[in-house]
Amino acid sequence: MANKTYNIELVKERNRSLVLELLNSKGTSTRSEIADITGLTNATITNIINELISRDLVEEVGTVDGKLGRKRTLIRLKEDAFYVIGVEFGVNIVRTGIFNFKGKKIKIVEKEINSYGRPTDVLKNLILIIDELINNSRVDFNKIKGMGIAMPGLIDSQKRILRSVHPFPLLKDYPLVEHLEEHYEKTIWLENDANSAVLGEKWFGHGKKFNNYVFIVGDSGIGAGIIINGKLYSGTSNSAGEIGHTAITEDLIPLENFGGLSRLADEFNLPLEIILNESKKSDEIKKAIDEISKFLAIGIVNLVNTIDPESVIIGGRILKARNSIIREIKKIVEQYTFSDEIPQILVASKKEDAILSGAASIAIEHIVASPYQFLLNND
Repeated sequence: MANKTYNIELVKERNRSLVLELLNSKGTSTRSEIADITGLTNATITNIINELISRDLVEEVGTVDGKLGRKRTLIRLKEDAFYVIGVEFGVNIVRTGIFNFKGKKIKIVEKEINSYGRPTDVLKNLILIIDELINNSRVDFNKIKGMGIAMPGLIDSQKRILRSVHPFPLLKDYPLVEHLEEHYEKTIWLENDANSAVLGEKWFGHGKKFNNYVFIVGDSGIGAGIIINGKLYSGTSNSAGEIGHTAITEDLIPLENFGGLSRLADEFNLPLEIILNESKKSDEIKKAIDEISKFLAIGIVNLVNTIDPESVIIGGRILKARNSIIREIKKIVEQYTFSDEIPQILVASKKEDAILSGAASIAIEHIVASPYQFLLNND
């Protein structure tokens, strides 16, 4: 009997998650349309919508003509139903932001930080930055339902720790998230930057239109976040999408060595931002970027021919290199994709904020997946 009760509750929760995700992707819908798309009964959808309205998660916003001339009431998510914090933890810089349910940026705080320092110092400075964000946002702290952190490197998203020495050797295996949870008394999730960015597209961008797509981070290194059948695909050990570490030469040199922007810093012995700013003036830099974009495109082709996505979304500082970079990558992908169905090649919806908004979407993904824990409880 206990198992039967548990299964019923699980189905109820999944149905509510399904409706919230559908409303996010469609923008507005009617009860009857939601029933048709989900396959749930009209009575079930009516009960779910009524519950979501009573908890201020969705709202009615007018009517449209339905069958037989009957008016149908439109439903949409409420922007301010709840808020989340996103943290983009980069090399010596931290960007934090508060976002509402629909991905609107409420406040951003960006600070330099010694990400190679002692873990306790990193924790202390991170708390100072997040506190400043919260205090200056004017958002009710009780309406902040969780926090997502995006970080480069190999992440164990279950234990919520950095598993690799690179790029922050002193933070490997350090329970940073656990300490932050103790401080803020909020649930916090951790993902790598590419996985965060691809989830950001699902909730706030191009991903609303696709069930199968990838997000490519073209930056100092190269990584990919993968969505299959509407869900993040992380692989057995959370290392799926590490295309920068795939070998593309017979002596097994990884793609990142040829297609990563760190190559520019090595070749020209200047900070990457300066090189990118000079890229339109220097023929030498242009030539190097042409080569980098070619190798990045080869990596994308290999990924496309492996998982057959509907779309490839590109973000990272590679977009700053040349206005024509997407066109050149698209040309190579079209030429070498095995299928006659060529995926759409798109620029990241949030551009410079792709990873930060993605960090926020980590929290939204988990919160919506467990509505009874975070949204429909009696707290």
